[in-house]
Order: sequence, then structure tokens, then C-alpha cells
Amino acid sequence: MKKIGGNGNNNNNNNNLIFMNLWKIIENSYKIIRIYGFTKDPDTLNYVLLMEYTNKGSLKRCLTEITKNWEQKLFCLYQIIRGLNDIHKKDLIHYNFHNGNILCNKYGENIYGIFISDYLGLYQLAKSFLKENNIYGVLPFIAPEILRGQPYTQASDIYSFSIIMWEFASEILPFNDKAHDLQLALSICKGERPEIIENTPQCYIDLMKKCWDENPLKRPSSKEVLNIIKNWIFLPYNKEIEDINEELKSNIMEFINAPIKHNNLIVKSHPKACYTSHLLDFTSEELNGILEGLQGYLKLKQKYQSSQNELQNIQMELVLNQTNDFLKVKDNFLTLREEAIEKLQNCCNHLESSINKERNTIGSVGDMKISKLTDKYTKEFQNILVKYNDGLLELNKNYYSLKKIVQKNKELENSLIIENILKLNSFNLDNYKIFKFATNSQEGIKIQLNSNMMAEDINSLRKNLNELKLELDQEKKELKNLATV
Repeated sequence: MKKIGGNGNNNNNNNNLIFMNLWKIIENSYKIIRIYGFTKDPDTLNYVLLMEYTNKGSLKRCLTEITKNWEQKLFCLYQIIRGLNDIHKKDLIHYNFHNGNILCNKYGENIYGIFISDYLGLYQLAKSFLKENNIYGVLPFIAPEILRGQPYTQASDIYSFSIIMWEFASEILPFNDKAHDLQLALSICKGERPEIIENTPQCYIDLMKKCWDENPLKRPSSKEVLNIIKNWIFLPYNKEIEDINEELKSNIMEFINAPIKHNNLIVKSHPKACYTSHLLDFTSEELNGILEGLQGYLKLKQKYQSSQNELQNIQMELVLNQTNDFLKVKDNFLTLREEAIEKLQNCCNHLESSINKERNTIGSVGDMKISKLTDKYTKEFQNILVKYNDGLLELNKNYYSLKKIVQKNKELENSLIIENILKLNSFNLDNYKIFKFATNSQEGIKIQLNSNMMAEDINSLRKNLNELKLELDQEKKELKNLATV
């Protein structure tokens, strides 16, 4: 027996008649609980519905008993979706589809009948008691569009069925670790669903996710779901294995091989979790107001983030431009050094060849000529060094500009990477000073350089140049990789 309405006023009488007329449309369904009629409580004058008795009660009371293996789970789900499809075939909607309105009858060892009850119960309540924007039912089973105040559809029943599917996979109540309040409703509307259970066959997960899709239009019909589950169960018995397509064969094997046990499930329910139909303590209007506020906040946040990203892009462009300028100056400087080495080598060669010509001159005249030649080419050697050493000013200027802009934008990840690649914190300008290698010919000190001394300096310069070129090539390579990330 079940109470279904208020006292016997005309409005309730009319609603009860409508309710019974709708019941007659589907009373022959094998999977809808049978109704025998109404009676009235003489004390309260409430109407009471007389229904078929089921010895195991509702699904939530016997779930673990009827879900011992996947074959049993699928057959129970098949019975449920078959009953729901019978309702939908008549262009009707259940309105309050959840585990408390699915009843179980045990006929024998591992033999259970599953029936849908309380069909149109919410319809009757909506006609009599519910005000606009009220929400009635069991929160975890209510589709997000219903929470937002949209009309009930067959797709909202399919959403409820997806939560029942999850129950069968997990063997626990949905969202049992959370308070069934406004916060959970907001989370559901924002896309939260029960956590997928480990060891659940992928084809089962895929169907369940389709059924709880945010968009009602993307959810499958009850007929489509019925056919899928029916094929999983019965096709292996009705067809030869070689006649079953590969996808379905793979799906069936998933169920055969899937282990039943799973871990890390929270079995203890939250004290504010409620699994009986009731009027929720918030309205769809309140829910929509919060969601719209959140949406407005998210738009502002996205706008802010977009402007921040744009600013960061500009900052990064400045850093990269300065980096490229530094590399260009560095590259140019090394090219100039290469030219300087070539001129220094020519100077050294001229000194050596000129002295060789004068070696046949005997006495002080020859010595004087050699000394004059040495002075001439020492001065030329020094002038070359001084001229090309001036290029350091431009390199030094670009180094400090880059160092400054990198430090200013150090919150950018790429700035720190550039700093590390170019070793800005350990950058040593002395490595680029061409003049320091002429150790015996410091600027302002007049010491004659012979060809051997010049050659020694030139070799040192060449070695240093090769090292700097390799370093520059490596820096360019790493920065190129950074640009492609």
C-alpha cells in the first residue's frame, strides 16, 4: 500500500482519476508493478494505492543481493529498461525514476523479477501540491535540466537510468559521500557525475556516459538502450559466435572477463544524503540565479585571463626580440673577430717575410732595419686589436638590456629558461675581449712583438673563437626548440 494524495476534496479526486486513467494505458506491461485500486484511510481521508506485493522491497534494499555477477546485473538492468521503454512507447514519462521506485521479487535461487513502481507519482503531486520552481524527487537521480526548471522529458528518465546503471556497477548508492543539498545540485548542473568504478567494462561506461550526457538531446532513447543491453545478454545464445560482429563480440567478452570486486569505495553515507522522494529545500529559480552568477564570474575570469595571456604574450615577445638582438650582436661580433684574426695573421706573415729579406744585411744597418720593421708591424698588430676590441661596447650594451628585461619579466617561465640557456648570471665579457690575448703588447706599453709572439696570440684567439661559436650554435639550437614548444 502507498499513500498517494491528500484528503478527498474534488481536486484530489480529479487528480486520482487522471492518475488511474494513465495507469490503464500501461497496465499490461510485464515490467510495471500491478495496481489493484484505491482505498481511503477513514482517519486521515488520504487515498492509499493498493499495489502488487514484492518480497524484496526496493532496489536500494536488495542491490548487493541481485548484483553478484555481470550476467545478473545486466539481466536486472534489462528488466528495468524494458519497463521504462513500455512507458515511453506510450509517449509517457515516469517523472520520478530512482532506486526506491524499482521493486524486486525473488522467485527462486538467483531468480529475480524487477518492476517499476510509483509511475506518475510526481505527476500527481505536481498537479496538486508543487509550486512553480519547486523540485521534488531524489537529488542524485534528477537530471540537470530538471534541476534548472526545464520540463520533464523521456530523456530525463534516461538520465535517471544512467545513475541506476552506476549503482549496479558500484553496488553502492550514488553520491553517498556528499550532502544532498544545493551544492551537490550545482555540481551536477556543472557536469559532476558519480566516479567511474574500476573494472567496469568500457562498453558499459560508454553507454552510461551517453545516458547522463549534459545535453538531453544527445542521450539515447529507451529503445536504443534496451536493444544494446538485450544484445549483450541474448545475442550469444541466439547466434553462432562467428556471426556476431567484432565490436559486439568484444563487448560481450568484456563482461565475461570483468572482475566483480572493486576497491576504494566509500560505503558509509553522509548524514545529509537522502534517498527518499522529498521536496528539495531550494528552488530551480535559486539554483539558476547562482549558476548565472557563476557563469558571469567565469566570463569575467576568462576575460581577465585572456587579457593576462595577451599581456604575457606581449612581454614574452619583448623578451624574445631582445634575445634575438643579443644573439645577432654576438654573432656579428664573432664575425668581426674572425676578420680581425685574418688581419692579425696577415700582419704576422708580413713581419716574418720582411725580416727574412733583411737577414742578409750585415751589421748594425740590418739590425736597425729589422727593429724598424718590428716596430711597424707591432703597431699595426696593436691597432687591429684596439679597433676590433671596440665592438665589445655594443655586445655589453645588449647584454645588460637583455638582463634587465629578463629580470623584469622573471615571472614568465620562458624568461627563466632563456636566462639559463644564455647563462646570463654567469656571462663573462672577458671571454670576448680580443685585446687581452696580446699579453706582451698591452695598450700604451711599447714592447716589440716578434712573429712567434704574434702567432701565439693568434692561436689563442682562434681557439677562443671556436669555443664561442660552438656556444652560440648551442644557444641558438636550444632557443629554437623553446620557440617550437
